Amino acid sequence: MRHTRRAIRAAHATGHALVAAACGLVGLLRYAAETGRTVRIAYTKEDGTASIRDIRPEQVRRSKAGDLYVRAHDFLRDAARTFRLDRITALEAA
Repeated sequence: MRHTRRAIRAAHATGHALVAAACGLVGLLRYAAETGRTVRIAYTKEDGTASIRDIRPEQVRRSKAGDLYVRAHDFLRDAARTFRLDRITALEAA
């Protein structure tokens, strides 16, 4: 138990908790893409503008710079859009 707590503290201190959270998000988005499900995301743009979007994920990919993105149909814009995963603040089934 003590080792687990140390590992959790170390992960938080080094940012690995964010990686673990992103892996969970990636899995959920890939599952939605494979099953054709729609999900609702809270998304914050680079300028800080927040929005709620209903999307149907199509593909999760990593850029050459190492950032993770999801390509999806955005029902708000009725068009294909790309969302950066580290800007998704919440996700739920729509």
